[in-house]
Amino acid sequence: MKKIIGLLLLFALLFGCTNSKKDKLIIGIIKPSLNHLTFDFGLATDFLNRDDFVIKNFASGWETNEALISGKIDVAILPFTYAWLDVSNGKKVKIISFLERESDGIIANPSIKTLDQLQGKKLGVLRASTLDIFAELMTEERNLDMEFIYFRTPMDMATALKTGEVDALSFYVPSIFKFNSDYNIVHWYGDDYPLHTCCNITATENAINSKSEMIKKFLIGLYTATDELNKSPDTAYKAVEEFYELYPPYSKQSLYHTKYVMGLDENMKEFEMKTYNKMIEKGYAVNPVKPENVYYKIK
Repeated sequence: MKKIIGLLLLFALLFGCTNSKKDKLIIGIIKPSLNHLTFDFGLATDFLNRDDFVIKNFASGWETNEALISGKIDVAILPFTYAWLDVSNGKKVKIISFLERESDGIIANPSIKTLDQLQGKKLGVLRASTLDIFAELMTEERNLDMEFIYFRTPMDMATALKTGEVDALSFYVPSIFKFNSDYNIVHWYGDDYPLHTCCNITATENAINSKSEMIKKFLIGLYTATDELNKSPDTAYKAVEEFYELYPPYSKQSLYHTKYVMGLDENMKEFEMKTYNKMIEKGYAVNPVKPENVYYKIK
């Protein structure tokens, strides 16, 4: 009898845990990135209810994406390149909103002070990420011949720059500001493509079908939080300083190079398709993809 009662209690506990996850939206974020600032802000205010979510932290975009395509999370805030690759490989995911714009640039070792001085040098990138493709577009447009060195995590990249394994990094805020002041930021991709998309909100098709109301509520709250931060720069600076331990003047510089605009505007769809075509050129992707297969507007 005791064994039976024990088994029933265990079943009830497991069943209860399963149900609790079904009642929550499981969201994956890249912990070191500023791309989820408005989400953090929404959770710290009344715009988003923390009890509505299970939040999972990851160290890089590829880890976040692996969790997404395996169904371990419902929604992810991550570079759009992963979603396009996923769709090209038959994975059931959709971009449901743009979010973070710009935010990426190139930081070089102390001996390099201008972009032209990177001719023939080694550049560290995260393979198949926006950091990779934006750098590819930039070097092509400026006829810069650079050797790309590929890494799996931002931490590995930072170590490589400090030890001299690479001469520069294609990197992102706020981490780009965490090097010593003698390192030089020699380029911002936002100068090439103002307000370009970087990290989007991507969801699994299963979550879109089974948790549509939760996703809709999440997007409404995120819209409100994003709008509030955009209207109040001082609030945004304080949020960066609190959530990321980034102090003035770097909090202001980070937000100067990072924008937050949601929605699914057509210009940025075309921009993302352009970058995806570059991924095909680099051999990261094989199958052509139509935008209508990548984006989904939550109704």
